Amino acid sequence: MVWEKALDSIKKEIEVKGYYKWTESYQRFKEAFKIEAKQRAPQYLSIDFWSQQRKELTDHGLYVIRFGMGNFIIFSEDEFPRPYTDLKSGGAEEIPIKEVVNHPVLKRAYSVINSDEKSAENTLLELLTFNDVYSRLVQLIDGSDRYYIGPRGGMTSSFNVYLMRKTDAPERFAYRGQVELDYTIWTENRAYIFEAKSTHKTGFDIGWHKLAYPAQRFAKLSEESGFKLTPVYFLRKKTEGVNIIYLFVFPPVKFNEGGVILNDKAAMTPEKTFKIDLSKLGI
Repeated sequence: MVWEKALDSIKKEIEVKGYYKWTESYQRFKEAFKIEAKQRAPQYLSIDFWSQQRKELTDHGLYVIRFGMGNFIIFSEDEFPRPYTDLKSGGAEEIPIKEVVNHPVLKRAYSVINSDEKSAENTLLELLTFNDVYSRLVQLIDGSDRYYIGPRGGMTSSFNVYLMRKTDAPERFAYRGQVELDYTIWTENRAYIFEAKSTHKTGFDIGWHKLAYPAQRFAKLSEESGFKLTPVYFLRKKTEGVNIIYLFVFPPVKFNEGGVILNDKAAMTPEKTFKIDLSKLGI
């Protein structure tokens, strides 16, 4: 148990405020509460899926969100509804794969993708460009199949984020740290902001911060011009007999005083869900 030793000391503050905020390094936190945590800080703080939240927190109705530079906040779910999705794959519309008739060497290069490789997600994102899937996606959403690949990659950012209380207005918190943007495609009036995951297990309970933080990079551009920023969760599921990419397309981001609300249920509900069957490519 990693958090148990600290909970007795911080639970009173959580009961009063609805959260406990730590603004130093995780190493200092371990020293302060004499915690024996052998793995690196991201293993305890950078929680991509609800199912990865540690049991000693969720058993007490708590969860942790990282706010960059070693900072984190432990929230009470009684006060702040969880900022994690509960996605469904049923009813997804299939986007057919457009087979490429030439480039046999490149096709062979794509065919050796190993879902356990760290680079698999980046490769799969490019695979859908190669097989013309994004053209069909933007045509279904925007009515035109023309798009351009836009900025991607990591950068250090500082911005405000908000979490809604069950009984009050959103509360503001500050994030400062590294934010990774997996992929973007741009049409005339919209940018699709991709978060990509490849998982054998769940994957449908992704944290909204994984989509909201990258969108924050273009907040000013969106607010000044009305340009839409549409989060897309790219989930590759490969198990026995299943090899599918799901694209969950969410409503355009609505900013609250320049920041994103992390636990807005409406924002976390997809408007469209698509699937791409990779087994037809032999990948």
